[in-house]
Amino acid sequence: MESPIDKRTGQAIRKLGALSSVGLSLVLAVVMGAAAGYFADRWLGTTPWGFLVGFFLGVAAGMRTVFRTVSAVSKDDEA
Repeated sequence: MESPIDKRTGQAIRKLGALSSVGLSLVLAVVMGAAAGYFADRWLGTTPWGFLVGFFLGVAAGMRTVFRTVSAVSKDDEA
């Protein structure tokens, strides 16, 4: 008996799952960076510099994750 999900459908579902996690990854990276900066500000008394540095590091980390995920999915398309 043939499987209800063929190989192409399975690959499409895996790609959709990987790409759907990208938005959540970006948001979480920004929130974690901003939170770390906020708590560093409270600890060191350097308001608002720690928050700003943490925020921009979070944005950079989130964008790196987006680019890595999208390039991995597009590489699978070429293969």
